[in-house]
Amino acid sequence: MCQHLTHNSIRAGTVDYNFTFLANLGNSNPVTQTSTHPPTPTIMSAHYHLMDDDIPASSSQEAEATAFAEAISKVLKTNNSSKPKLREPDPFNGSNSCKLHTCILQCKLNFQDFKDMFEDDTDKVIYVLSYLKGTALDCFESAILDPIKPQWLLDFNLFIEELEANIRTYDPVGKAEAKLEGLHMHESHQATKYFIKFQNLATHIEWGNAALHQQAHNRLAEFIKDDMVHHNKLTTLAGLQKLIQAIDA
Repeated sequence: MCQHLTHNSIRAGTVDYNFTFLANLGNSNPVTQTSTHPPTPTIMSAHYHLMDDDIPASSSQEAEATAFAEAISKVLKTNNSSKPKLREPDPFNGSNSCKLHTCILQCKLNFQDFKDMFEDDTDKVIYVLSYLKGTALDCFESAILDPIKPQWLLDFNLFIEELEANIRTYDPVGKAEAKLEGLHMHESHQATKYFIKFQNLATHIEWGNAALHQQAHNRLAEFIKDDMVHHNKLTTLAGLQKLIQAIDA
C-alpha cells in the first residue's frame, strides 16, 4: 500500500490531511479518506483587559470627589429654588415720616438675604435711593448729580442720618395741617372752590372723618352757617359738602 498526500490546507493553525490510497488489486480509482484525528485547536490571540484594581488610586479618588461635588451642587440648587422670596421695599415719597422706618427695615432684610450683592456700603446706599421718590428723592438730587461724591455715599449709617434729617426738615404732614387750619371760606368765596382746597389738604393728613367734618364746618362763611339752621344736622364730611354746595348754588 502506498500513501500520497494530495493537498495540505493550513487554516489558522489547523492542518487538514486528506490521504489517497491505491488498492493492491490494481484499482486505479483513488479512494480518499479523511483523517479521523481531531483538528488542532486554533490558537487565539490573547487580549488583556484592565480590571478595577488596575486603575490608579488617584484617578478613582478624583472621580469620587467630582461625584460628591456634583451632589452638593444639586442640593444647594434645590435649597435655593425653595427659599422664600422677600418682598421688595415699599417706595418712600417723604409724605409720611412714619413710613420711612418701614422702608429702611425692608431694605435691611434684603441686605441680609443677599449678602453677596451688598458687600459694601455704596451698594446699600444706591439700593435705598432707588426706592425713594418724590420729595424724599429730590432732597438728594443735587448731591447725586454733583461730580464730587458726598461722604454718605460711602457710609450707609451716615446716609441714613442724612435721610432722616432731610425728612425732619421737610414735614409735609405738618405743613398740610397748618394750611388746613388756616383755610377759611369768606363771604365772596364759592363753596365748591372751598371744598376742593379742603379735600386736597385733607389727603395729606391722617385726621378722622369727625375731625375733618368739624374743621370744615368751623371755617364756613357766616351766611352759610345762618342758612344751615333750617336744615337737618349732618355728621359726615360728604353730607356737609353736598348741603353747602346746594345752599351756595
